[in-house]
Amino acid sequence: MNFLNMPLKKPAYNQAKAVILPVPYGGTCRDDLATDKGPEAILKASQLLSVYDVETNTDVGELSILTLDPLICPQSPLEAVEEISSQASQHFKKGKLVAGIGGSHLISLGLVRGAQEQHNNLSVLHLGAHPHLDDGDTPACDEASVMLRIQEKCPVSHVGIRSMTKAERGRIHLDNLVFARDIYNNGLNAAADAIDLLSDKVYIAIHLDVLDPACMPSVVRPEPGGLDWYTLNALIRMVAREKSIAGFDITGLIPQKNGMHAQLLAAKLVYKTLICIMQNSI
Repeated sequence: MNFLNMPLKKPAYNQAKAVILPVPYGGTCRDDLATDKGPEAILKASQLLSVYDVETNTDVGELSILTLDPLICPQSPLEAVEEISSQASQHFKKGKLVAGIGGSHLISLGLVRGAQEQHNNLSVLHLGAHPHLDDGDTPACDEASVMLRIQEKCPVSHVGIRSMTKAERGRIHLDNLVFARDIYNNGLNAAADAIDLLSDKVYIAIHLDVLDPACMPSVVRPEPGGLDWYTLNALIRMVAREKSIAGFDITGLIPQKNGMHAQLLAAKLVYKTLICIMQNSI
């Protein structure tokens, strides 16, 4: 299934500038949440979107985007991360912008590790409600500790945070932390310093709970006070203008059984993020 139901005349892999990698892996989330169905739901919802983006006067069909086959992962979180890293690294090494859609937040860890094989100076911008820095009882590979594992290997700035444990608070530097309330009170300037701390080459991990539940309720742990649609898009545009983006992922969707609001929003966010990054890389 192609993202946006692109015409049959797809770009060959060698000509594609960006690849969309669906990763239907639920990680350590409860099976009944069906986060592993997120990528399929996003791709299906994207069929309803217009290929032409009126806000940016962009025909997405002209951006040389190729949708890859879904990546099937082992059940073990550690093995799944290794498989994602191994497969993704091939695309990063060929200079592709990699857009991962999931699924479990563990997808971020695999994709970041794959990107690091090509980019030694990589840093990560994490957009989410929770910092995911909880070491807990499973330090090797767990949803709650995914950003801690990333932070051990490269700099991370967290933006949009609204909830954390006391232990997590001790593992995060204030300069790399931007609460959603800071952006509400002071606008995007509140995130400027945290973004400046990142290297020139950045990977963006977008957890959908960064959005306010009024906008995106279908996530594992919704938190009130999140970013709105336009603020999130403006933030991504700001980063894309100032940094070179190696890749990004959008994770954490619980597909709606009745209605398509959540998956349509997630698909549109993939669409908008691709436009922001690819237009600024020209």
